[in-house]
Amino acid sequence: MARLILAGQAVPPAWIPHITELRLERSFLSDLAPLAALTALRQLHLTRSRISDIAPLSPLVHMHSLHLSFTATSNLAPLAHMRELAACFLTGTLVTDLAPLAGLTGLERIDLGATQITDVSPLSELRNLHCLDLSNTGIRDLTPLAALTALQYLDLTYTKVTDLSPLAALTGLRRLDIRGVSANATALAHLPHCKLSASPRHHAAGSASSLLKKPLPRH
Repeated sequence: MARLILAGQAVPPAWIPHITELRLERSFLSDLAPLAALTALRQLHLTRSRISDIAPLSPLVHMHSLHLSFTATSNLAPLAHMRELAACFLTGTLVTDLAPLAGLTGLERIDLGATQITDVSPLSELRNLHCLDLSNTGIRDLTPLAALTALQYLDLTYTKVTDLSPLAALTGLRRLDIRGVSANATALAHLPHCKLSASPRHHAAGSASSLLKKPLPRH
């Protein structure tokens, strides 16, 4: 079936209700138009493909897991109605605006490492978010994350964050990576289960002072 799509051919209508996962990563695919009819899709892997325009994906409202990392994707507006989306992988894309994700309250994981984002305010109401990768971005202000009490994994590696205090109430945090960050972790010392991966200069009392060698899990 992937061969049909890569050849720009239409998928037989009888197949459409049964296609729930499609793997096209590392392909030469640049046009997503043939995917627009695949409304039963739940998982789509497009990592390292040649796509840039994801507008044809907007009808795929049952999408659960979407992999767009290391593509030229920049506009997330076509995702705005994917209410069932639980995981969105955007590492290394050209994304700058997260506003289209604001209403996707079912999201549990978002990978945004190595993007150009500077504002995470649109994520402030994503109360089911468990895992968030903001590494190597221009993020400075963590205040929008203060109420994300379901958050367990947060990667802030090499961001511009200087104040970690907005995370102080996130008692569910299990792992926090602040390597390369100029911020004092003392405000997080009371977090009971949080294991901290930090540069040697960071010191904090309690559980949050534990140093991990492994970064957040990535897919």
